[in-house]
Amino acid sequence: MNIHISKLINNQLKDDEIKVNIEISDKNKELENIIPYIEEFDKRKIVVFDGYNMMQINTNDIMYFYSDGNYNFCKTKEKEYRIKSKLYEIEKKSNNFLRISKSCIVNIKQVKNFDIGKNRNIVVRFNDNSEQFVSRRKIKEVMNYLNERMI
Repeated sequence: MNIHISKLINNQLKDDEIKVNIEISDKNKELENIIPYIEEFDKRKIVVFDGYNMMQINTNDIMYFYSDGNYNFCKTKEKEYRIKSKLYEIEKKSNNFLRISKSCIVNIKQVKNFDIGKNRNIVVRFNDNSEQFVSRRKIKEVMNYLNERMI
């Protein structure tokens, strides 16, 4: 497959806006792979606050999002950041995000394992060995998620 890329400057677009036009022959089936990749690209960054500094980080680096009082946060291996986004907005950003309680959404890519206890308590253990607990209300949803991925 040959790919030809051209860049056109359009001053009518916003500074953070990109317009993508894809031209293919009707016999090319690669479009089915390219479009989801491009659509997912926009969802890979999130704006966070580190004190008074505002910056973007890659969502793949985030282990989980959580609420504490009136604020929402995200935790990476290195640090915790405050975010302005609502948890319900974050939950929709990626298929890799799974809500495990009213106040916590985990990034499946950062989960080491799910520890299912004898009394059906579920502990989510992350790659840095930190842990979060699945609420009783979300146990069924998390179990369905895990069962769908079993071989």
